[in-house]
Amino acid sequence: MMCADQQFPVIVVGGGVAGITAALDLAGANCPVHLVEKDAVLGGQTARLDKLYPTDHCAFCPVWTQSRLCLTDPLIRVHTHSAIDNITRIKNPSQDPGQDQAQEQELIRVTISRTPNMIDETLCIFCGKCEEICPENAVLPTFTHALPRSFLVDTELCTRCGKCVELCPTNAVDMTRKVEKIEITAKNIIWATGFADTDISALPEFGYGSHPNIMTSLEFESLTAEAGPNRGEILTPEGKVPSHIAFVQCAGARDQRKFSFCSAVCCMHALKQARWVKRRNPGIEVVIFFTDMRTEGRNYYNYYLDAVEKQSISLVRSRPGLICPLPSKDGIAVRYENTLTGKLNTQRFDMVVLNGALDPCSQNKTGPNKTGPDKTGPDKAGQDKAGTDFQPLTDDNGFISGNGGSGDNGDQTLSCGFCRAPADVEMSVIQASCAAIHACMGKGTH
Repeated sequence: MMCADQQFPVIVVGGGVAGITAALDLAGANCPVHLVEKDAVLGGQTARLDKLYPTDHCAFCPVWTQSRLCLTDPLIRVHTHSAIDNITRIKNPSQDPGQDQAQEQELIRVTISRTPNMIDETLCIFCGKCEEICPENAVLPTFTHALPRSFLVDTELCTRCGKCVELCPTNAVDMTRKVEKIEITAKNIIWATGFADTDISALPEFGYGSHPNIMTSLEFESLTAEAGPNRGEILTPEGKVPSHIAFVQCAGARDQRKFSFCSAVCCMHALKQARWVKRRNPGIEVVIFFTDMRTEGRNYYNYYLDAVEKQSISLVRSRPGLICPLPSKDGIAVRYENTLTGKLNTQRFDMVVLNGALDPCSQNKTGPNKTGPDKTGPDKAGQDKAGTDFQPLTDDNGFISGNGGSGDNGDQTLSCGFCRAPADVEMSVIQASCAAIHACMGKGTH
């Protein structure tokens, strides 16, 4: 596949697996790409996972490889610490004046804002001297498998004492770095902004924030990962071996108070984590409280059966009504009704993992807003739409749903991954390749 128009690049917003896949596919079609990522490194949420279902293979290995390809591909320019400030539709300056207006190709002018960290990752040799000398512990390394590997300065903790600047052997620390603005004329844009873990302390029955051992699934993943602080051992934040762990599904999902949608990935994610617990310590009792066990995908159901039948993971059909620390603080009480038997029960656990509250990152600075196109002029076929500010629409849950166009001329927003709809890694990659093909064909927002 080759892009029909290679003069102007495509903007890909989001550097997770979906954005990386779209960027590499576009570059493979000889199309220049600008990959915009708000964080310091590529890989998104997947780079922070330990294993991927249904194979339980390493998650960060393929992401690391793909990130490396992005950073070394001459057709891909990666913008980290960056966000989309503005998108404006413009006429193609190279358009044939005699071409029918109805068939004229529009372009977009994109303004990217980059807020660089105080440490230049291109100069950092990861010696760690800045971290050692910092009196406020404001300098921390990027996560273990990040690309590029560097140190980051927490600007809220940093007092600008300058000790790290004096000690750095490569002059990588610069406290005077300013916000940079980059303007790019592009032919298309693909949104791949992913999702974020969210605070569900507003839902009091889950007890989030009341005890350190009540945590989200992504927090549990970081705690128990082989590259994490416990090197794969199943320990509480206090360093103790738990005897009972509960996984609570739909915590904040399928709930009108938070997210009305099913997050799609959480059932399999809980099964994966529960299997990992049993693999590392078979003596730990594991219970998954679920609403509906949704294992849609090739070999997903067999993965579920293996967890239940071979690894003795208990499943209880219930949405617990109360999760709270015991008065002694040495455990957590979970009050629930088993909806299959109708019986009420209260059970003690050492750890509770909350699964489900995943927020599509389509309303942050690097994503769209809910306002849709800000029309500055007529928007009818054949009439001038130059100067129109464009942002794709999102639905009530924050998923990108389009830009309000009719679609008759391909005027639809290109998006992929969780910002489009709940999707796991496999589906996100498929959607990313589809979005890249549409961008190459000139379809979508242009």
